Amino acid sequence: MNSVPAPKDEGFALLEALVVLMLTAIVLHALMLTVSLVTRSSAAASKGVATLEELATGLAAMRRDFSQIAAVKTGAEANAPLLFYGSGEALGLATRTDPQLEPDQLVWIAVRIRPPALLRSSAVRVPGQASFERARSSAPIAIFEGAWRWRFSFAETTERGTIWTGSWIAQQKLPDIVRLEIWDRSDERRSPLTLLMSPHVDPPSDCRDGDLCAGGDNAAR
Repeated sequence: MNSVPAPKDEGFALLEALVVLMLTAIVLHALMLTVSLVTRSSAAASKGVATLEELATGLAAMRRDFSQIAAVKTGAEANAPLLFYGSGEALGLATRTDPQLEPDQLVWIAVRIRPPALLRSSAVRVPGQASFERARSSAPIAIFEGAWRWRFSFAETTERGTIWTGSWIAQQKLPDIVRLEIWDRSDERRSPLTLLMSPHVDPPSDCRDGDLCAGGDNAAR
């Protein structure tokens, strides 16, 4: 008997099925990539929003401290320095508030290297206190945490312009400007986020905080 040859259409049908399967696989792969990219973008956006909220909260806390800063002398001598400490990695200041709301405080803000954080600690300020040891020994609270790098610097405004320095220790006046620079450690080539704070306070009295002096004033108001 003569065999009947297979129709040529069967070969084309198989080829078409393979092409359809390949196209379906490509489309599914593209969809999976799209979903993955959208998920990553959403996570990155959420992380970015959380980071901005953290920065805003931390900066607001520091501005609040500076809005209450006080020029407190550490001695009765005319050239006695003020109760203020500033270096590239730490900042100490005295605050004066409404005694009916909260007591005066010593505030200590310092950089912690590992894990990276900018920490704030505080203690009730006792009249006559001349150091930040009590504030430094209190339980710190993180103002900023994560992959950041921080640096303080200080400026005095003179007739020659604004002069910046990396420290402000045992001075008879407060700095005119305090600057906090914040770098993202993942890309330090970017310009830092900069916070400028200017302590506008009354001049200190002629005696140390807590001492009885002529005129009745015990400290800067």
